[in-house]
Amino acid sequence: MLVLTERGSDREGKRGRTAALLVVLGGLIGSWGVGSVLASDPIGYGVPIWPFADTADRAENALLSQVVPAVRGNLPLNDENVQVLRRTTAYGSAFWTLKLKVAGEVRCREVAVGPDVTSRRVPCS
Repeated sequence: MLVLTERGSDREGKRGRTAALLVVLGGLIGSWGVGSVLASDPIGYGVPIWPFADTADRAENALLSQVVPAVRGNLPLNDENVQVLRRTTAYGSAFWTLKLKVAGEVRCREVAVGPDVTSRRVPCS
């Protein structure tokens, strides 16, 4: 009696499972990397939402949304939680360095207001 078996079918299954495992692992590592970058400055990256932003980040975003009209109009700020450290104008944008008191913390942020509003965290020095 002669028995014929398919050779290699088990190998293809193992290769497929290994490839799927590597894809899933790569996706998890990539998601972790992107998430950690977004969590480093969720306001600057435009994602002030959970799980990237905490309560202080959301409070900072709300305070900045109140400050932007004053920066656009080059008006004085009448908020005890905001202190203007520097003002500059360059490249058609207004750059303000602000010291913000939010949720018991002091944070500094450079806000650039032109056609778009961008910001980044800076050291408070």
